[in-house]
Amino acid sequence: MKKLLLATCMTALLSAPALAETPEDALQSRFRAAEALLDANLVKESVPGAAIGIVHDQELIWSHQFGVESFRTNNPVTDDTLFSICSVSKLFNGIAAMNLVEDGSLALDAPLSQYDSGLGMTDNQGSEEPVTARGILTHVAGLPREGTRDYWADNSFPDTAGLIETVSTQEQLYRPYDHWQYSNLGMAMLGDVVGKLSGTNWDDYIDQTIFTPLGMSRSVTDMPFDLVGKGFAQGYYIRSPKGDRNAVEEHSFRAFAPAAGIASSVNDMAKFASWHFRLHEKGGQEILKATTLKNMQRVHWVGADFDEPAWGLAYATRRYGKATMWGHGGYCPGARTEFVMRLPKKIGVVMMVSANDVSPGAMVKTIYALTESAIAKVYNSKAENGTEAAAVNDGAAADKAVNLSDYEGSYAVANYDWDGYVGINEDGLFFMPIFSNDPVKNIENWVHEEGDRFRRKRKDDTLAEAIEFERDATGKVTGLVQHSYRSTKR
Repeated sequence: MKKLLLATCMTALLSAPALAETPEDALQSRFRAAEALLDANLVKESVPGAAIGIVHDQELIWSHQFGVESFRTNNPVTDDTLFSICSVSKLFNGIAAMNLVEDGSLALDAPLSQYDSGLGMTDNQGSEEPVTARGILTHVAGLPREGTRDYWADNSFPDTAGLIETVSTQEQLYRPYDHWQYSNLGMAMLGDVVGKLSGTNWDDYIDQTIFTPLGMSRSVTDMPFDLVGKGFAQGYYIRSPKGDRNAVEEHSFRAFAPAAGIASSVNDMAKFASWHFRLHEKGGQEILKATTLKNMQRVHWVGADFDEPAWGLAYATRRYGKATMWGHGGYCPGARTEFVMRLPKKIGVVMMVSANDVSPGAMVKTIYALTESAIAKVYNSKAENGTEAAAVNDGAAADKAVNLSDYEGSYAVANYDWDGYVGINEDGLFFMPIFSNDPVKNIENWVHEEGDRFRRKRKDDTLAEAIEFERDATGKVTGLVQHSYRSTKR
């Protein structure tokens, strides 16, 4: 009986009509699914504004905007809207420092106090070596995470004189390389040295050395509060029990700008990602030597039991399954950011939100998983053939029995958070549960059987229950039924 059932299911699968969507069609459907997933979750979390972009090599291939720059102006978020990128600023600080290493002004392993005597910190640990730029960039210099008080509580960040004063009254926590300890204080100290050695100041050096050469014309090294709601996204704190959010008050990161002070946009961060892909592929020198950038992204520190973050020089690593991603995250007053790159595939993702209680990291990971293989298929084909991805030609294109685009869209079950998105594969449909803990892992693939009837395909390629789509009198798809549950198309 089991053999007969299996044979029947396989026969049904093999006899299903061949559907001829293109890889480009499938990719665009994945992007639309990503938009639906993001919008549903951002609405659920009452996020004021957000922006996300995906870069492939030298091109921003997809972006999506959500919400407004400010509740006061209600101007919509765009790809040029500036957001506080928080600790992603540390990447720019690291690149600036390594630029000075290349020209011989800064030595990675020299005492940092050699460049500014005010940055000497009391060491009662018996350290074998001093605090260095290398130790700071990898967060293993043994420094405290912050200064002597909580600047982040009221955004009262010190100026350079205040930074030096607080450093002089603090002690090292550990000997260098004993433990990993993320340190905003260390990045502020290194930024001070970068400014002094550059012959200008940290802000101008970042602009002249990185922003201007890369065409990052909107990016700035502190919060442009004069542009709130007019090009800069106002940050908002966590929701109160009543669901309200207070706006972040105007502030400057001052001496801590090298740790968290940059504001940037999707368009500008796309240019930043493309620079990485360009330098990795072509080699040579652009801002940095390719070998320097690759050395920065090599893992310089990981815990003895691989139980601590793996860190390069300023660059953090993430593991998306078996794939290593390079970049940095950011969390600061009223904003959070995630910037990651899959260097071998030349795919980068940046997402910025104007609330500090919603992490973009999980959403970026999901969007990458949802789109990565489809991006690779389309753009690898373009690279190999020098043309757009061609349509599948299996003889069924001219007389397809079904138009898959009829079914695409968001579906919801009344009174439940069972929202899902039906999208287009090259050979059928996929269904992604919007509010699942792992939407991509739980994607279902549906193959066409006849008319408006599809069947869920199991992982072993056998067929499971039927899905029936419903239409109104005009022929428009209005809903679907699966497991007797009715979902309405939005």
